[in-house]
Amino acid sequence: MLCIKCGATLNDLEYCSACGTDIRIYKRLLKLSNTYYNMGLEKARVRNLSGAVQDLRSSLKLNKENIQARNLLGLVYFETGEVVSALTEWIISKNLEPNKNIADEYIRAIQNNPARLETINQTIKKYNQSLLYCQQGSEDLAVIQLKKVLSLNPKLVKAHQLLALLYIQTEEYDRAGRELTRALAIDHTDNMSLRYLEELEQLTGKPVSRSKKPEKEGKERGKTPDVISYTSGNETIIMPSTYKDSTGVNVVLNLLIGLVVGVALMWFLVVPAKIRSVRSETNQEIAEYGEQISAKQAEINSLQKQLDTLKEEQEGKEEEPDASVNYVKLIEAYTAFQAEDTEGALAALNEVDAESLSEEAKAIYNQVYGPLHMEEVKGWFDAGSAAYTSGNYDETIEKLQQVVAVTEDYEDGYALYYLARAYEAKQENDKALPLFQRFIELHPGTERARYSTQAVNRIQPGTSQTPQQPQQPQQPEQPEDQQQPEQPPQ
Repeated sequence: MLCIKCGATLNDLEYCSACGTDIRIYKRLLKLSNTYYNMGLEKARVRNLSGAVQDLRSSLKLNKENIQARNLLGLVYFETGEVVSALTEWIISKNLEPNKNIADEYIRAIQNNPARLETINQTIKKYNQSLLYCQQGSEDLAVIQLKKVLSLNPKLVKAHQLLALLYIQTEEYDRAGRELTRALAIDHTDNMSLRYLEELEQLTGKPVSRSKKPEKEGKERGKTPDVISYTSGNETIIMPSTYKDSTGVNVVLNLLIGLVVGVALMWFLVVPAKIRSVRSETNQEIAEYGEQISAKQAEINSLQKQLDTLKEEQEGKEEEPDASVNYVKLIEAYTAFQAEDTEGALAALNEVDAESLSEEAKAIYNQVYGPLHMEEVKGWFDAGSAAYTSGNYDETIEKLQQVVAVTEDYEDGYALYYLARAYEAKQENDKALPLFQRFIELHPGTERARYSTQAVNRIQPGTSQTPQQPQQPQQPEQPEDQQQPEQPPQ
């Protein structure tokens, strides 16, 4: 221990032999700091992370150079998904103690992985964007952002809590309960998660199931405690309640008996069960692959029959029609796609004229086109979303029709939903009506489904609720419980 005034090594118990400074209070502060560190360590071991953070902060207030407390605080922050706070504590620790500091390994483990740093950066941006969406009243967009955040950083407790609040607001109580349960699995005693869970139980009128770990106590009901602990000053002494004399021969004998019993249990119980499980899984996978191959072969045979029919119809002509070439290239693209030959599938698919295909062939074309051109589909969706936001409904319809043609449930049905609203804004109700009805079938019970139901009641032919002229033709009508205009996801 060094003197806080002159930096000399302390030998005496009460004062510095070099400058004479009284160090009794200083030593008490150091002991109290170590006590808070031990309390935080015990809480961290049982995943009481929020309590551990409070104790470790108290430890650092008393002694900012407590390297062990600072490193442990960084680990607790990292476990709750707050990587930036963890890096801050480790960098401070490294500056205070440059030599032989385990914080160096923690920092290098993150900085030497550029992909991990980019993931952390994206997580922070998306979480802040979700907060902005919440402030603007765009709960749907905030939910999408938070799902992306949790896919990148599933341990971020704050993201679980905010997503649970949004689910509670939209009355999706089951999802809210699952998010709070996941937050409590990370931090068992987080006060915010427990408060949200209690409010959720009051709203639903039934308890929310939550996973509990068994208590790690030294005694059970009706049993004698295995250990005896008492406090001596600032130290806690732990000792066993009973003493059993064991010789070296007994120890070796017990080890041999345990080894024999373990090998026997493994041979007679674990190994046969594992073999049966592997065989069952293998047979099931073989059966599934066989069904898939049969289905794909049937589709290929159907295309081949169509191709043969076209060839027979075009016999005697000087030039082979483009339609047969399209079907040949479509079969080549489909075969390459099934063989996971992405480059070959793209090359063949680019030579296919989709407009000249039959309806069945177009369905297969879209089935292959979607996975291979997902970036292009995303560009259509982003352009359509931007056009909808700016009120350009013609461009919105043009772009989102291309997305829906590939996959009508893109981005949880947003493409289908905003295509219907664009038609509604242009008063083309005959085109908007089937789109709203399809969205209700795909996503029942959501806020957008409620608006779609109201829209169907307004525009369905023969009902008295159909408005003759919307008050604002540039924007579609909003649901009654929505205060701000809904924006598409970016």
